[in-house]
Amino acid sequence: MDKSLRPENALNNWHQWDVDLNTRPVTLGPLEGGRSNRSFLLDSDGTKMVLRINGASALLPDANRNSEFSIWRAAAKQGIAPPLLYVDPDANYLVSTYINNELPPKSQIDEALVAQALKLLSHCHQLDVEAPDVDYINHIEQYWAIIEAKGQVSDPNLLRQREPMRLLLDSLINSDTPTGLCHHDPVITNFVGNKNRLYLIDWEYAARGLQVMDYAALGVEWKIADAIIIGRIGIDPELLAMAREFYRYECLLWEVINRDRLCRSLLQEPHPRGD
Repeated sequence: MDKSLRPENALNNWHQWDVDLNTRPVTLGPLEGGRSNRSFLLDSDGTKMVLRINGASALLPDANRNSEFSIWRAAAKQGIAPPLLYVDPDANYLVSTYINNELPPKSQIDEALVAQALKLLSHCHQLDVEAPDVDYINHIEQYWAIIEAKGQVSDPNLLRQREPMRLLLDSLINSDTPTGLCHHDPVITNFVGNKNRLYLIDWEYAARGLQVMDYAALGVEWKIADAIIIGRIGIDPELLAMAREFYRYECLLWEVINRDRLCRSLLQEPHPRGD
């Protein structure tokens, strides 16, 4: 991604966007949510859109933006994701339909919303679209390579987890848990809409993988008890518990790598989605 790209510069080709606009869009402000990309709310005579400027390091190993875009378009056709209105040929940014967000704070998530999120992930897993297979082992090893290169391995607990987590991951990969197209990043900010209709955004980690990974991540991020997920999805309790443990470990590695950037982001004042 071109780090010098400013939101205003991305609007220069607005005539090419797949939406009927009469005037050049204006930027209303940044949107909160993405940890790796920057998103902005746009407006053109009342038509609101989202501009996402892509982060350079926000992809799985061996993945590419074109894969994300094709998956996003397939998801949009099935009503799982907001429609894409424009994709920059150089993959520096994209423009999507704005969905008014009425999601409550994490502490107020209710059973109806959880049901919608689980249903949406289930539909995602059924998508018939060409997508790469995720290499979970390579993904984690690349995290470790970055940590070691930066000399950030200072937590003995993190070091002690490395081999046990590798063995746990081997067990998950070699289990008979169902596979399919997974979103792999179902944090609450990647859902927009309301309890009656949700959409998933930011498909950069999407790839074919273990469905249990999505449900475990959702459980951790949304603070959903395993019993609720098991009751609705019918997933193996032991595999779900293992996937939860692995997801927490994966998040810890990500946080170590991005600690400096995350601290800087706390100084920013985001424009909440849905305002």
